Amino acid sequence: MADKNTSLPSKLIRVIMLVCGIVVLITCVVFFLYDFYSFCKSSLQDLSTYAQIISNNSTAALAFESKEDAEEILNALKAEPHIIAAGIYNANGKIFCSYPFDYNINNLPPKPGAVGYYFTGSSLEGFQPIIQGTHQLGTLYLKSDLDAMYSRFKLYAIIVSLILCFSFILAFLLSKYLQK
Repeated sequence: MADKNTSLPSKLIRVIMLVCGIVVLITCVVFFLYDFYSFCKSSLQDLSTYAQIISNNSTAALAFESKEDAEEILNALKAEPHIIAAGIYNANGKIFCSYPFDYNINNLPPKPGAVGYYFTGSSLEGFQPIIQGTHQLGTLYLKSDLDAMYSRFKLYAIIVSLILCFSFILAFLLSKYLQK
């Protein structure tokens, strides 16, 4: 409850700072939500693109049952550090090969799931069919971490804190100056 002995200039400063803080906070939250949406959308697009490239390049390896060729194709994923696991399943749903090669295949899904990509608590993962002509030779599984998103949001939290502090100081100084 407001103190009745508080002067009008002090009350004005409080109101100005409260309004300024709310406006800046809402603006930061809206930018955060927009960036979160954009990041999720671009992550899905990126993983889908990687999956299409790998699955298109894996058709011959599956058709000729060349595990070495399939491993070499999956090895190209080392160029993307956020992909933490991948697996190629044959037409029978059995794991044909995995990436990284020392990855415990028991951590891969035991059989291919529905085609598409989804977010889990700490990763983005999904399945892409490996198709040659009209015949499905197998399925590709990709799993990507969300470390880039988490580090980006930590940076945003720091930036929002700095913006809030700066805006409070600026609002206080301007309101004091304008009261004269």
